[in-house]
Amino acid sequence: MRFSFRRSRPWQLLLAWSLYWIGLALVTLMPAIEAGWRLSQQANGHGTASAGITDGILSASIVDGGQTMWAGSIHLFKLAILVGIPPLLLCLLWLAGSARTNHATEKPRPAEGTRRELFAGDPRIGTIETSTSKRRAREES
Repeated sequence: MRFSFRRSRPWQLLLAWSLYWIGLALVTLMPAIEAGWRLSQQANGHGTASAGITDGILSASIVDGGQTMWAGSIHLFKLAILVGIPPLLLCLLWLAGSARTNHATEKPRPAEGTRRELFAGDPRIGTIETSTSKRRAREES
């Protein structure tokens, strides 16, 4: 089965973004998740977990008994690029692939009954004449 941007819907785009963000979080934070899990399973553990932002750098660490189990840091600009640019590119590809002109051939043609109604040559019953010459004649009399 081949994926096509022409047939994709907005909910599929949102699903793709969500899967990307979940995958990014799992890949980058899996060692931290494992260290936190090990720390939480200890019966008499005295560990700490901390996170903070200093000079535009997000840093976090997990320490157990004075020994660092996990530490990580990332610049906020790099984090913004990782979080924002791939979904933005996916959105632009989706917009380019699903342009209005691409769907023009898929619309059904109008039925014969409605096509007759579109012709201007049919006489209209009950049309009100609003020409200026008749209006002037009424005003002058």
